[in-house]
Amino acid sequence: MQKKRVLHVMNYAASYRGNFIDSLEALDKKIAEDGMGNVYMFCAAARENGSMQWISEMQQRGLRVFFLTEDRKADTKLIKKVMKDENVVAIHTHFISMQQFLPVYFAVGRNPIPVFMHMHNHSTEAKNPIKRILRRYIYRRCRMISCSESVYRSIERDYPNNIKYSVDNGVNFERLDDFSQLTHKEFSIPDEDTVFLIFGFDFYRKGVDLAVRAVEQLRKEGKKYSLLISLSTNFEMVEKNIRDIIGELPDWVHIIKARNDVASLYNFAELFLSPSREEGLPYSVVEASYCRCSVVMSDISAQVNLKIPYGRWCVAESVEDLSKAIEASVAEHGLKLKNMDSVRNQMKKNYSLDNWAEKIQTIYREVMK
Repeated sequence: MQKKRVLHVMNYAASYRGNFIDSLEALDKKIAEDGMGNVYMFCAAARENGSMQWISEMQQRGLRVFFLTEDRKADTKLIKKVMKDENVVAIHTHFISMQQFLPVYFAVGRNPIPVFMHMHNHSTEAKNPIKRILRRYIYRRCRMISCSESVYRSIERDYPNNIKYSVDNGVNFERLDDFSQLTHKEFSIPDEDTVFLIFGFDFYRKGVDLAVRAVEQLRKEGKKYSLLISLSTNFEMVEKNIRDIIGELPDWVHIIKARNDVASLYNFAELFLSPSREEGLPYSVVEASYCRCSVVMSDISAQVNLKIPYGRWCVAESVEDLSKAIEASVAEHGLKLKNMDSVRNQMKKNYSLDNWAEKIQTIYREVMK
């Protein structure tokens, strides 16, 4: 008898697989208990950059992988074919826009197959009432899964008639236990500098501008701090943005290429900064908290309720408050290092990947029983 499959349709083309793909593969193992498995359908861009290295590894392990084309008719036809050939019993979408969802919509048609839309970021209410009505109509059959309680409240507002679930993101903590010991010399950072880390692929949403201003202010006060900005793309744009903000690219800012062994960066830096203006439930904050670095976060709704040992929150968009939080976190960093076993146990209890996969499995079971 052919195995039942869940088709994951994803607008995902990162240069490394990251925690997102770890999550889907953990789910694949979990739903195998019910005689099911995943099929993976990536966006067209995933063929054209560093994604193919880790996607090819998935294919070599026998996982079922397909690619969209960005042509609506061709993609509708492809999804229909995969649904039939792979015995697809549910579709689960990730990161896709309404335009990207349309091939799924047309492929499903009147088929009663359940469609899950995973909301990895807050829903943004359409200002145009016609567009708002259209969205609700196109998504009317979707069962929406939010990555946090904060995101759940946004979809509750924008899609009151849809069935909804709230499932906090989970993290593959095992991959964070394997890391390299990095040195200041590798990044041309003076040995006496304290190192902060931030992810900057979305410069303003992640609050990189705030971090740069805060560190600049602290350095003017005589602090020896350096900032690592990890990027997978947009290197020139980030450099330009920094020059626009403070007039130069200072020697204490180090723009580096993102790496799959992210734990090496987390364990090298003393603080991880997340002064974001918007988040769903950031994997990075949870990952960093499990590692040796302390975490400083903005008090936006998606972060303020996170259970982060030795985490510090600052007022969103306040450079002054971010500076104060950085100083306080540096001062108490040694306390976290003394209690790492307790920290890691707490993080596993609250955000384990197994817990996440089990909750998604429960949702599948309820819908497909």
